[in-house]
Amino acid sequence: MNSCRTGFLLGCVILPAIVVFTACRDRARERYNAQGTTVHLKYAHGFSIECIDSLKIVRVFSPWQGGGKVMMQYLLRPTGVVVPDSLRHLKVITIPVKRVVCFSTTHAGMMSFLGVQESLVGFSGPHLLTDPYYIEKVREGKIRDIGYDQGLNYENIIGLKPDLIITYGINAEVSKDIGRLEELGLPVVLNADYLESAPLGKAEWVKFIASFFDLDTLAEKKFSRVEKEYLALKEVAAGVTARPGILTGLPWKDIWYMPGGRSFAAAFIRDAGGDYLFASDTSRETLPLSIEQVYNVALGAGIWINPGSAVTAGEITGLEPRLANLPVFKSQQVYNNNARMNGTGGNEYWESGVMAPHLILSDLINIFHPGLAGEQPLYFYRRIDFGTSGVSRTVIREEKHRL
Repeated sequence: MNSCRTGFLLGCVILPAIVVFTACRDRARERYNAQGTTVHLKYAHGFSIECIDSLKIVRVFSPWQGGGKVMMQYLLRPTGVVVPDSLRHLKVITIPVKRVVCFSTTHAGMMSFLGVQESLVGFSGPHLLTDPYYIEKVREGKIRDIGYDQGLNYENIIGLKPDLIITYGINAEVSKDIGRLEELGLPVVLNADYLESAPLGKAEWVKFIASFFDLDTLAEKKFSRVEKEYLALKEVAAGVTARPGILTGLPWKDIWYMPGGRSFAAAFIRDAGGDYLFASDTSRETLPLSIEQVYNVALGAGIWINPGSAVTAGEITGLEPRLANLPVFKSQQVYNNNARMNGTGGNEYWESGVMAPHLILSDLINIFHPGLAGEQPLYFYRRIDFGTSGVSRTVIREEKHRL
């Protein structure tokens, strides 16, 4: 169902995919908001959807870390609708799409939330998928592995004949991959949900995904339910006076990738009644810090969450023995978001969790303030095992922004 209403387009002439002129971007925002109908967004700041008659213009702002002057534009047109000459400079995608290739379990999770799992035909690392429907289709060979990073299988991607490829970018290097795919005649869009500053902002990107399936109204309705659940829990934790210091993450090759102080990960901690140790940082982006930088601050942590893919304490000390000396480690207050993993390394937290921020928040509240959100058991989280010394396992591949 299409939520677009009649409107009229006035805007500056823009390059087909990427605009690097901030002034033009700001004028476009103003003019479309004045002349067209805007799909309502309450929390997400990284994209917009403008409706002109039956057409939609989707914009993605700052699509990767450090991409503050970049805007990407896509013109969505229903099958059979003629694109006016004034809009032919935009990248045109015919909707609703039927065959989709994804690079992130987050995007696959949004498709599940919308009930369009059958459209996924290619995925980067299908062993990481957790939706039972996806797992079955991978087993049947109906969802094919399209590779990752330098190992992208372009032949497989072309053979899938996708109507849409949804990817993400950590930095500007992704533009090279997009260019290669577009040279092959493949339609590519960038999703930057991970750069949002609030969990509900990240979840609201489901409206971005929905626009390509022409399911705007459904997305609005279902998102509103999630929003209501999340805000109710946030209110429960709003009045706490004692906020434990929260450490997050784990070093990888001597670098500790820490969520920015204005990231959605930091907002989860704040909304759950915790005191994020790097809350004074003002960025939404990942902070690459040395172990020493984090260690000194981590001495003040009361609770440690999301330590990589660790299941046991031995896996943490196997990566960095000094971490055993942290007071939070000695008190065994270390919890990870990998309680719902499958046998191939897939983690529901990174897939269905994006559209269940209320369940994540409930877990965090009960970790930081036991019993405050009720007596139900943790859903995505579990305390890591301190009874097993273990040897560090191989850390499964995860995108760097998943912190």
